[in-house]
Amino acid sequence: MGVVPVDSAPPKWQLYAGMPCWIELITPDLERACEFYTALFGWRYEQRRASDGSDHLIATHDDFPVASLRAAGEDVAGWRLFLATGDCRTACEQAESNGATVTVPPGHLSGIGTKAVLTDPSGVEFGLLEPEDSWQFDVGLPATLMWAELLTIKAQTADLFFQELFGYTATQFGTENQLDYSVWYLGEESVMARVSMLRDHINGETEPHWLIYLGVDSNIGTDETVRRAIAAHGRVRANPYDSSLGRMAVLRDPTGARFALVDASEASRGHGIPGNYDPYED
Repeated sequence: MGVVPVDSAPPKWQLYAGMPCWIELITPDLERACEFYTALFGWRYEQRRASDGSDHLIATHDDFPVASLRAAGEDVAGWRLFLATGDCRTACEQAESNGATVTVPPGHLSGIGTKAVLTDPSGVEFGLLEPEDSWQFDVGLPATLMWAELLTIKAQTADLFFQELFGYTATQFGTENQLDYSVWYLGEESVMARVSMLRDHINGETEPHWLIYLGVDSNIGTDETVRRAIAAHGRVRANPYDSSLGRMAVLRDPTGARFALVDASEASRGHGIPGNYDPYED
């Protein structure tokens, strides 16, 4: 799998540098997390060992890789978003020169590629992945990554950093709760969004974070998937609601990791916000 700059011809069987290309769950209870996502999406798992000796579980759906899961030594749970690069080590150096900190140095994961974890100048953790030639990652389907949003108080800092690193362009949108919502593009393709958190609504414990959206089977629907999540000991942070992306809900898995559900078949022209939605709650 090749990674090309955005000013190249539209890629065929290739990725633009900066496109989301992998997601990884860090969790203090790997067994419980696996049971939960299997109950929701039917994920199956294969064990792989990284070059640093750490064990990863590769989640698959219909035999295609969709995510990795890894046990954390501390009581921390969260989803990481990885962005594509043609040279992981060089991209880390460039990111560091622009104010980022490498927290997990580049290492190889068999079948996936060379990956690293960084923290950008606004305090947001993100990953870089240089995919292997054999890399596969299903997206845009039920049980896979559909969309991602970066929520941060330092929106301008995040915008400048990521746009300089990957050449994103941006379009600003307003929402009913007055959040500053910016969609980032590579060429003509929208790749993710950045949400600016309002200072009046945060406290000392509020952390910047990614919210990943996982697809819902339209034959099951978001509401029924939420009921299954509750039965599997997940927690609802935002009740199902309709939006321009589809019928959505925001949850936490039983280990504490937040994520969203979206049924894209129910996409509407409006952009609704549920009454119990609190993007700052940690």
